[in-house]
Amino acid sequence: MPFITSMLSGEESEKNDVDVKQEALHVQEKREEVEKKVSLKGVELLHTTSESLLEATTEGLSAIEELRSTMESIAAAAEESAGASEESLSAVNQIKTTSTAILKKSESSALEIQRLEESLSSSANRVIESSLSMRKIAQSAQDVANGGKRLQNAGEEISQAVALITKLAKKTSLLALNAAIEATRAKESGKSFSVMAKEIRFLSAKSNEYAKEITGSVQNIQNYVKRVIQNIETTQESVEEAASDAEENAAIMKEMVKELVSMVEDVMQSVTQFEALDVEIYKMQQASETIASAAEESAGAVSEVTQTISMQATAFEQSNAAAKMLARLAQRLQANPDDDEIVNELASAAEELSSAVEEIENSMKQSLVALSQIEEAADISKEDAQKAAEIAKKSSEISQNIQHRIVEINAKLKDIQHDFAKSVQKVATAGERSKENLKANEDVLVDVKQIKKEVRLLKKILRKIELTFVQTASLSINSSVEAMRVGELGEGFSVVSNDIRNLAESSEKSLDRINDIVDNLEDETENIIESVDKMLLLGVKEAEALIVLSKQMQSATEQIAHSVSTFEQIEHSIDEIEEALKQTALAAEQTVSAAELAHKNASESKKAAEYITKTAETMAEKVSELIELAADMKDT
Repeated sequence: MPFITSMLSGEESEKNDVDVKQEALHVQEKREEVEKKVSLKGVELLHTTSESLLEATTEGLSAIEELRSTMESIAAAAEESAGASEESLSAVNQIKTTSTAILKKSESSALEIQRLEESLSSSANRVIESSLSMRKIAQSAQDVANGGKRLQNAGEEISQAVALITKLAKKTSLLALNAAIEATRAKESGKSFSVMAKEIRFLSAKSNEYAKEITGSVQNIQNYVKRVIQNIETTQESVEEAASDAEENAAIMKEMVKELVSMVEDVMQSVTQFEALDVEIYKMQQASETIASAAEESAGAVSEVTQTISMQATAFEQSNAAAKMLARLAQRLQANPDDDEIVNELASAAEELSSAVEEIENSMKQSLVALSQIEEAADISKEDAQKAAEIAKKSSEISQNIQHRIVEINAKLKDIQHDFAKSVQKVATAGERSKENLKANEDVLVDVKQIKKEVRLLKKILRKIELTFVQTASLSINSSVEAMRVGELGEGFSVVSNDIRNLAESSEKSLDRINDIVDNLEDETENIIESVDKMLLLGVKEAEALIVLSKQMQSATEQIAHSVSTFEQIEHSIDEIEEALKQTALAAEQTVSAAELAHKNASESKKAAEYITKTAETMAEKVSELIELAADMKDT
């Protein structure tokens, strides 16, 4: 029994060993079956993952190319925007420089016109003073003319008195002849009568000669007086005409002064408008600088995205190559599931792919930030460009208003220049007339002094003729006395002597009248000389004043010409501003278009970038699965 038992025990023991071996084999088979299933599942997953990655990298490369294309458009738009902003900024800076220069010129012109107004006002006042002086000269000329007429009348009165004296002298001569006849009749007793009659005839002849001399002297005086009156009336007419011209000229100059005062106000209003334009230009300058800064920032962002795209393209190409390698590894694993080398290659490819995908994700994030910057820069550029366009339009309206005002100012200034040139010519003419009047007055003075000389000569002749009258009267008295002594024989001579004495007395009365006239004539001559001296003094003073005035007015003429030139320069500068504003407005329009295009392209690029990011995220998920798969394969 023990043996059986022992055999049974041995059999059982063998049976148990077989069972154990069969169980172990069964487990091994199951294990191998599981490993085979796992390996097949891994290969299948590897196939699927590699295909997904290959598809993702292919789509990523396509998206990258699309992004590259849109970035080229953005770069072109950015370049256009940068060019437009640079052109705009250059134009605005030029406008600013020109506007500042015009503002200074306008302020300087306002001061220059104020000085011109003061100069013209002073000249107008001096012309008024000149007209007053001319009126005084004209009054003096009138006084001289009136004095000359009085001299003329006095000469006529002297001529009448001399004619009477001549008539009396002839009568006296006849009476003396009668006295000689009476003396002959008295024979021996009439010898003294004969001598006295002869003497009286001699005196009568002398009186007649003196009367002729007086007549000649009076005639000379009348000739001089006639010339004096002619010259002085011509002078008076010339001076009165010059005075009227001066008054008219002064009135015109006063109107010029009013125009200049109004012009200063217009220029100051233009200065105010220029200051307003300067403010607008400063705003436009700031907008242009902002646009230029945004363009520069956009260009930097574009450059950054462009560089990133190149990196992304390289990363996607690497990813695509890795995906293709995975496909090949999947095929090899399918044939050799237990090949550890292939699994190691798989793990290495997964790690490389993970690094590439990570690089894509990081660079795409940077690209999205840069694209957002481009969008923001485009929005800023568009907004500021629109502002710049509005400012340019407003500035253009202001500059056109200024231009219109400046054109009006310069037109008025040119009218003043033309009128003032006439005023200067009138003053110059007045100066020439003053010189002519001085010469004429000197001629008048020479003639009046000749009259004075003739008056002195006349007085000498009158004293001589007065002496003959006295002598004749004395002889007539002696004759009367002698006639009384002779008695009856002297009665005729006595009558004649009385008649001669009466004629002598009448002649003396006429002579007294002439003396009174001559005294008045002498006084009148002195008055005329005094008036002419006064005219000469005023004339010299006036001539000198007109010379000074003409120089002052010539200086004002140069000031007006300079102001006209300055305003013409301002007109030209405003034209330049207007042209620059047109360029600025055009550049603003180009900037708006470029900004809108840049924004549109940036938005599209962001969509592409977002798509690429999602693709990268998908790839990252697949790569993670792949890494886990590789790890599982290593473990098994």
